[in-house]
Amino acid sequence: MPKKPTTTGLNLGENDPYMQLLNDHRLYDNDMVWMEYAKCKGRTDITFFPEPGESHLMVNAKKFCNDCPVRERCLRWAISNQIPYGVWGGQSANERKKVLPNNIKGVTINL
Repeated sequence: MPKKPTTTGLNLGENDPYMQLLNDHRLYDNDMVWMEYAKCKGRTDITFFPEPGESHLMVNAKKFCNDCPVRERCLRWAISNQIPYGVWGGQSANERKKVLPNNIKGVTINL
């Protein structure tokens, strides 16, 4: 499993943990054009990938996602690809796991 990222963005080097997540994780939905329009792109002031015991930090990330223009697409992408950590589309990994059972892989989710 790739190392958990600490920030978001598409302008990071290929060795950045965020890019490793995208490159190393088997993506069933590999359309990432929407990421260019994400409100969180390149943000380092909000914790989207909290460490264990820091779940209280997700509150700000979830609120930040509320008015993102690609929030629903982000959530569908994270669920379809079973991204194992971080806040995506305003939901934590645990919240996303409730939407898609662990034994289903590669399903495109329509919200």
